[in-house]
Amino acid sequence: MKDIIVVYPSKNIAMKLRALIEKGGYHVSHICAHGSTALEIAQEKRKGVIVCPFVMSDMSSAELAEVLPDGFDIVALSKNGSEQYMGNMLTLTMPLDLNEFLQTIGILALSQSGFTKRSESENDYISKAKEALMSVKGMNEAQAHKYLQRVSMNSGKKLLQTAMDILDELD
Repeated sequence: MKDIIVVYPSKNIAMKLRALIEKGGYHVSHICAHGSTALEIAQEKRKGVIVCPFVMSDMSSAELAEVLPDGFDIVALSKNGSEQYMGNMLTLTMPLDLNEFLQTIGILALSQSGFTKRSESENDYISKAKEALMSVKGMNEAQAHKYLQRVSMNSGKKLLQTAMDILDELD
């Protein structure tokens, strides 16, 4: 299982997130208050999952995602509904749906590889699936991406396979 790192400026909230994650059957290896500290920890580890706010005091979750070593994924918690998608970052809006949160943590923590490595052609498939969902179902890009993520998690398939399935289905 991958290391799980909780980053939160409020120790109280960090401890609550840790308790939720551990109640779900996963182990939190580190708790810290800053993205830079999480980055230092990640550089010493081989792979892991970072749970953090969408915006931290020293950097955004997207900035952290860009500099993390391969094998690390981020679950960014957004209070204001902001969403941003990168190959190694998922955004969940607050208040959290506990089942969705634990399912996301579980899939990322137990997978041998993260969502961090995608080729250009894989990204093209995912983009085409989002465009198809936007066109056919009237979704915006963030909604289409979140839909792909949800279907992927519920089916236990990689995002790429889900995108390919949706393209086949809508074709």
